Amino acid sequence: MGILKNRITRTLLIVAGIYIWLYWVFRYPAVSLFTLLAPPVATINFSRNSRVRNTAISIFVVLWLFIFHYESTRHFYLSALAKRDLPKFKFLFPPAGWIMFFNVDETYSYVEVYGKMGESVHLIDPHDIFRTRTFGFDNIHRNILSNVGSGDHAAAFCRYLSWRLPSYEDFVVMAVYYPSLVKEPYRRRQEVLYRCGSPRKEKR
Repeated sequence: MGILKNRITRTLLIVAGIYIWLYWVFRYPAVSLFTLLAPPVATINFSRNSRVRNTAISIFVVLWLFIFHYESTRHFYLSALAKRDLPKFKFLFPPAGWIMFFNVDETYSYVEVYGKMGESVHLIDPHDIFRTRTFGFDNIHRNILSNVGSGDHAAAFCRYLSWRLPSYEDFVVMAVYYPSLVKEPYRRRQEVLYRCGSPRKEKR
């Protein structure tokens, strides 16, 4: 009888704990990502019972997979099915998993910088422009140079180029654009975004 009471008490405590846990998750959606994952993470770190720890790890994995796939399908699938904007988990960056590859546009563009030295013009390697060591991934290969394509950054970027690469007399910042990599993979357009010291814009 005592064993049965202990089991009932333990079950009631577990149910009450889950209820309180879910209440905090839905009561404060701004921090739901943390309140949802905090109990299993705390159990994993502080419990000395291997069975309890393994259970907490399993719960954490299930919850994280749920969050991951929910955010990966929320915008394009789930919200469309529900016909309303479903809530998003805050503080989850990036807010997507494999959804990043869901809608890949057939167009592609990037920015090139040319330097003039005498009568010759050279394409400048972006690594020579920034001269930064990579940490985990290469921002240059992630098209970070496209940020300087805006005219708002022209003056600051031109000053930076003159300081970083003083051997060049002038610079031209160009956009390279592929209208359709699928239908016409070799069709390439170029557009002069701006010249350092010359605001003129031209196409070719």
